[in-house]
Amino acid sequence: MRQKHGQNFLIDNNIANNIIKASNLEKRDTVLEIGPGKGILTKIIQPRVHRLTAIEIDANLFLRLNHYFTFHNAENIALINEDFLKCNMKTLIEPLENNASKKEKTIFKIIANLPYNMGTAIIQKILPLKTWSTAVFMLQKEVVERLASKPGSKDYGYISIFTSYYADCAVLFDVSPKCFNPSPKIVSSVIKLTNRLPDAPVPMFFDFVKHAFSMRRKTILNCVGSFKDLEKSNATLITDNLQLDPFLRPDKLSISDFLSLTKELKKHTICRVRR
Repeated sequence: MRQKHGQNFLIDNNIANNIIKASNLEKRDTVLEIGPGKGILTKIIQPRVHRLTAIEIDANLFLRLNHYFTFHNAENIALINEDFLKCNMKTLIEPLENNASKKEKTIFKIIANLPYNMGTAIIQKILPLKTWSTAVFMLQKEVVERLASKPGSKDYGYISIFTSYYADCAVLFDVSPKCFNPSPKIVSSVIKLTNRLPDAPVPMFFDFVKHAFSMRRKTILNCVGSFKDLEKSNATLITDNLQLDPFLRPDKLSISDFLSLTKELKKHTICRVRR
């Protein structure tokens, strides 16, 4: 039977326990779970932590989970029936941050078996937040490879740089389609992200990265020159100033290369506006 929101529910308890083990949960932890589904992870997390908030888009699954935890008199869990991508993050995060027993902000952990069709969008919404410490996600294996890929890899692209800017990545293990119901046609992987707590990126940084990888077969000189209609002579000047090979392609550049390029681009853009 096809699920309303395209869910593939984890049914393997060994995999569930390995995900929880990777999360290094402690009794004092506050946890956000995205997409609890039928609750295979939720039921393990809830008794182990100080506070759990689980957000589920499916109304029937939400009611099922609510009934289960009400029946078991679980007082440390808050269930929310909402689409995570549409929810107000300020409204969602404030209760997680405010730990009444300590009267101080709490850094929370995130655990999620992410839907394949929304995984990268959810991750891009989460990563810029400064109030999470670690996140353990299960996603399509191909997506995990893109998140964790390094310069020179065929999977290296915009989402790789976005992820590595905000977090350190560790690919943990693969999960067979047989571990789900219904079984997907692809292999899944589990990845652990650790928040790097970086400063806000240089203005235009992610815009330029996205622009460069939209023309990934072009040279970086072409990518720089075509960004915001920069003059070709200025593009050459930028690569020369950075001692960067202008004939490299975007997938050969490190995150520090992109940061340096963006800083130079910002200088030249400001100068052009002033003229």
